[in-house]
Amino acid sequence: MTQPSNRRVLIAVFSGTLGVGLIFGFQPPLIALTLARLGASNFVIGAVTAASLIAVIMAGPFYPRVIARLGCKRSIVFGIAFASIILPLMPLISSIPVWLILRFLTGGALGLTWIASEIWMNNVSSAESRGKVMGIYGTVFSIGTIGGPILLEFTGTQGWQPFIIGGLVLALTLMPLALMRSVISKSQGFTSLSGLKVMLGVAPVVMVAALVAGLVESADLTLLPLYGVHAGYSEGAALLLVTVFMAGNVILQLPIGLLADRYGRRTVLAFCAAISAIGPLLLPGFLGQPLFLWPLLFIWGGTLYAFYSQGVALMGDEYSNDQLPSANTLFVMVYCFGGIIGPSAGGVAMDLSPRMGLPVILSAAALLLLLAIKTASQPMALRQ
Repeated sequence: MTQPSNRRVLIAVFSGTLGVGLIFGFQPPLIALTLARLGASNFVIGAVTAASLIAVIMAGPFYPRVIARLGCKRSIVFGIAFASIILPLMPLISSIPVWLILRFLTGGALGLTWIASEIWMNNVSSAESRGKVMGIYGTVFSIGTIGGPILLEFTGTQGWQPFIIGGLVLALTLMPLALMRSVISKSQGFTSLSGLKVMLGVAPVVMVAALVAGLVESADLTLLPLYGVHAGYSEGAALLLVTVFMAGNVILQLPIGLLADRYGRRTVLAFCAAISAIGPLLLPGFLGQPLFLWPLLFIWGGTLYAFYSQGVALMGDEYSNDQLPSANTLFVMVYCFGGIIGPSAGGVAMDLSPRMGLPVILSAAALLLLLAIKTASQPMALRQ
């Protein structure tokens, strides 16, 4: 049978990416609001929400072997299908320990989809187009993330309906992949994660990009509304800060990817890191000046989210195809670790200095990536 074109493969993978992004934006607020009505503490709500990221870190050593056995397509299908079944089960048992387990299982399943998707995209995209492909990938995921709360507006947050509809919508994103029956996406010769230190040493700047991306993204999404409230904004206006921030992410990823293809990924990543180091420091002074504040948030949001999308693209350049599963798994694990520590580190910084604490820690993280790029050695990956 004729193999589908790389474009069709990418469209199908992007569809699954949209579904994963949708659930990432849909499930956490739904769980938080539901648990709050049940009287759960903020600590418990945070623990249940964070369980998915912890699952990805803990399951990381097993992902390459599963992907090597199943292939990328079946790994994506399995992860999304499993998560779409788990979600409707949650309202059947309103128990915090059960929800903690289900959230953990959902995170582990979607982590498999996440990593398999990025491996497959790197394999089918050329070096000349990889930045553009990953820019589209970042945009699609962000659209899904933004679409999650919008879907929640239609489903409501009470009863079984949002859980059922969320599961169905997630399952529907598998349709393009289901139609590609002849696709071959089996992995060959993938290295195991026993050589994590080797993977880290091959391209350390890639892993620094993952760490910084996870830290700053989670800190911004969690704490930027709180920062706005502390600065005197209403809750609605404070949430608008995040909306404009995310709009920059959605719109600027593709242009940044095209620039990375033309001028080099390290060069563009360094430029984005520099902008993201300056942006937070300008925030306190711009809070009362909407004419400057909204463009600042828009540009800062776009450059900051390029850490992840172009980090994945750079990974495709720095690692051989045989190394990609282990490298991609390590990349996602490091990103999730950053995502866990980001809100805590940012929260401590805000406690120490409500006005400058968060901007300083976000700027410092971006400077860390800039320093890593500037001091990184030439790629040492051995390619076949």
